[in-house]
Amino acid sequence: MKPRMKHLRHPVRTAAAARNLLALYLNIKIRGDRSHRHYRGDARYDLTNVSNGFLSRLDDSSEDAEVLERICAAYISAAQQEAFAPEVYQASGWWRQVRLASLGPVMQALSSRDVISLRQMYRNFFRDASSTGLIGVPYSLTKAYFDGQIKDIHRRFFLGDALYGIDYWKTLTGDCIPLNALAGPKIGNPFGIMIGGTLVRSGAVYHHYSAYKIARCLLSAKATVAEFGGGFGGMAYYLLRDQPEVKYIDFDVPESLALASYYLLRSFPHLKFLLYGEGAITAETLASADVVLMPLFEMESLPNRSIELVFSSHAMSDISQEAMTAYLNTISRISIGRFLYMGNAQGAELISKLAAEAQPLFCVDEIRPSGWNTHRFPSADEVECLFTPIAIRKSATECSPSEPRG
Repeated sequence: MKPRMKHLRHPVRTAAAARNLLALYLNIKIRGDRSHRHYRGDARYDLTNVSNGFLSRLDDSSEDAEVLERICAAYISAAQQEAFAPEVYQASGWWRQVRLASLGPVMQALSSRDVISLRQMYRNFFRDASSTGLIGVPYSLTKAYFDGQIKDIHRRFFLGDALYGIDYWKTLTGDCIPLNALAGPKIGNPFGIMIGGTLVRSGAVYHHYSAYKIARCLLSAKATVAEFGGGFGGMAYYLLRDQPEVKYIDFDVPESLALASYYLLRSFPHLKFLLYGEGAITAETLASADVVLMPLFEMESLPNRSIELVFSSHAMSDISQEAMTAYLNTISRISIGRFLYMGNAQGAELISKLAAEAQPLFCVDEIRPSGWNTHRFPSADEVECLFTPIAIRKSATECSPSEPRG
């Protein structure tokens, strides 16, 4: 009976999968056609810009064994300690699913100090499963973009999406930054679109804008910036490149930290890095390091009022209410400046609600809609929020809207 029922259900699953594929195809075609109508006549709208942007750029020029050994040691220590950390500082349910589904090989390489396998994955991480959950082609259509010649339907879709991002970036930055500012290192074999000799990698415009926004909020060129959930280090790259006196601290899950360590250590070999297990977070170590990459459970080690700006993009939208409350209390304690959040409106609402309920932790400086995804999802409710910890003000009544530093 059971085998028969399983057999009867199979055609249903097949039909549902076929409907989903058809809906995906139609969505890609409709948006690609819309982009074609909008950008035709624009010199940038050349489908070869997509083909050229997806060419392989594997970088085998430097020896990275020492970097990889250092990353493995930090990962092993962080992964082991994570199991004993409070639940609020452990990986979210979503990230645990990513681990099970896609990160087995890279976790095995990190845990066993298999530098050869790890090098192979990390040197191609933009196109490898080791970056799952942090990087990906639209709708996870890996074969469509990396398996031979890219079809026009996919090139139109990707090019239109990329051009929208560039144009929106120009609007937000006052169209005063040259396109080549979006260029980045070849580390990880990035992909994107090639315009005028500049590879604008996937996600570059958002990461660059985030770094630009952070810089405008800083009161000092030598500020210390902390990020919760820095991914592979995309935003951090632009921040460290363009604000060379800034100190950067990232708190994340061990797998993301390992990848960010590779990307940033390779990008900035002249900077002094502190990885987990190499020393405790103290006022002295913070003063001597340029970049600090630590697991989430280490955030409570930060000294009081040691951070000028705390930044989080989407990551705080994915954690539990209990974890968010713990994070907000820590942010209020460590910050002497602002908390910049970029993500969905529900996340910003919850942040405001929890901060008001627990104790008056923050006041709102600015909340504005974010239009990064409105071309994809017209009803997108993403926002950009600036909060100021009330602890640094005389009273909550002094809170008033203010503009970022120009």
